[in-house]
Amino acid sequence: MGRTASSVRNNLDSTVTTELYQRTLSKIQIVVPIYNEGSNVLTLYDGIEKENIHYDSIKFVYDLDKDTSLPFISKIKKENSRVHAEKNLNGRGVINAFKWAFSNCEPGPVLVLMGDNSDKISIIPEMINQWENGSIIVCPSRYMPRGRQHGGPWLKSFLSRSSGRFIKLIGFPTSDPTNNFKLYDGAWIKKQEIESTGGFEIALELCYKAYKQKKKITQLPTEWFDRTEGESNFKLFAWMPKYLKWYFKAIFEVLTKRRR
Repeated sequence: MGRTASSVRNNLDSTVTTELYQRTLSKIQIVVPIYNEGSNVLTLYDGIEKENIHYDSIKFVYDLDKDTSLPFISKIKKENSRVHAEKNLNGRGVINAFKWAFSNCEPGPVLVLMGDNSDKISIIPEMINQWENGSIIVCPSRYMPRGRQHGGPWLKSFLSRSSGRFIKLIGFPTSDPTNNFKLYDGAWIKKQEIESTGGFEIALELCYKAYKQKKKITQLPTEWFDRTEGESNFKLFAWMPKYLKWYFKAIFEVLTKRRR
């Protein structure tokens, strides 16, 4: 005997309720790739605590045993057992740090923060709220209304802003896909085969793949602050072709869906 519309609706409601319940119980994981950030990690940790951000773990992912951040992380860990320094065993480089972190994450929200204190930590609760409402990727955006960027190299900022606003204009779900301050669904991210080879273009790659898979991507305004301590490891001209690869793939996917 076929199921009635009422029974089908009840089963769907039960599935949705169960999924929402599981999402509410999931662990909140914060991942911070670092490279000789030194005392910057103390500033980041203090900011998270000051904003009363709820989390179950903070993982500082590093490459080398002589990383200048490690003594400061050890100091934090003595006071807070939820904070860990985790060595990237995939090989040196930020892309391998990302791969290591994602392959070792658990189901639940995975928040990626930068160790240079450039990100607006206070919006994390709203990011988690969007994840609880079904978002696979939550994208803080510098280039949407109420979003702002403070400082940074002019050329890099111009290219990021203009390309982000253009791709949003034609139908992509976020105007800031290259911002690595993001929240990912842990179960989803762990299944992705990461193809990026440069470094920070990984955020754009993952946004493209989630969009192609018809996953829910949402955004919210953020503010970005250029680092005041330490030295950036961003290589604009070396990584530009790697960004363009995923940027054009995303544009093609948007235009293909519009034609359909």
